[in-house]
Amino acid sequence: MSEPSAALGVKVFDRTEKLAALLESVPGEEYETVYVADDGRTDERAHLYERAWPFDLELIDLPYDAGLGRGRNAVVDALSEAFLTVVDSDHEVPPNVDVLARQLDARPEFGGISGLLLEDGRIQGLCHDLDEEGDVLVRDTGPKTAETVAGYPLVEFDFVPNVTTFRRECLEELAWDERYVIGREHLDFFVGHWKRTDWRFGTCPSVLFPHRPGGGREYDANRRDPAKLLASKAHFREKWGYDQVVAREFWLGNQSVDKPLAALDGDLPVPAWLGAKVMDLRDARLRLAAAAANASAGDLLPGVSRR
Repeated sequence: MSEPSAALGVKVFDRTEKLAALLESVPGEEYETVYVADDGRTDERAHLYERAWPFDLELIDLPYDAGLGRGRNAVVDALSEAFLTVVDSDHEVPPNVDVLARQLDARPEFGGISGLLLEDGRIQGLCHDLDEEGDVLVRDTGPKTAETVAGYPLVEFDFVPNVTTFRRECLEELAWDERYVIGREHLDFFVGHWKRTDWRFGTCPSVLFPHRPGGGREYDANRRDPAKLLASKAHFREKWGYDQVVAREFWLGNQSVDKPLAALDGDLPVPAWLGAKVMDLRDARLRLAAAAANASAGDLLPGVSRR
């Protein structure tokens, strides 16, 4: 019996050089198609889209700054393969990426299995589970054990990093909310599955995706825009009925919009109500930053234009 077909999908806004490194890392024997959903200035990357690759490259040209949710959904709409590996443009694909599809093939109840990130010699993950304490969403990680699937370790989590091979049926049942432009879209995806579907998720720590974060001025301004981040969080809280989101502990790394709160007295976690107050203060600081950025927008970004 032939192995299920697989594709790779990436949403691009900027960072042309990083996209080139990603495409050059793709093992052609593993992927029939690479889908690139571009909501930036596609002409800046025309030389990549016109280049010959050992896979079919399908460009999905989106309106400017359409957002990550819309971009990933456009990839899902175009998908004909059984599996889709979703990455960002600042990732590279490891040679053993096929392990994720093999584990999915062996565990049909799993909707997606991720690898981990290798960043400046450090392994990053941000894997965790989800819980609710009253009207507060809690992101936390308890004791974990690994099982062996397809000859490699698999650790189950509710939330895994954005280097994941998904089963197409999982994404067709529930994909990404297109109202997010940047921020919260990944958390929203996994909260949706946690609440509304039976799909399970996990990570294989043997599959490491090189990660080289960062970008140019336009990318950084878009990625860190406090007004966009606030709008995304407001939509997330209203959509799911949460007063606040509190992060306690992530498995391997803490680089998240919800930076984990320190534990009280060793292993004693911060109570959800206290964590919510701390997050309220963080949000207030973000609102001040958004107001300041809006007041000086003409000076900070004088020449930014659309396509």
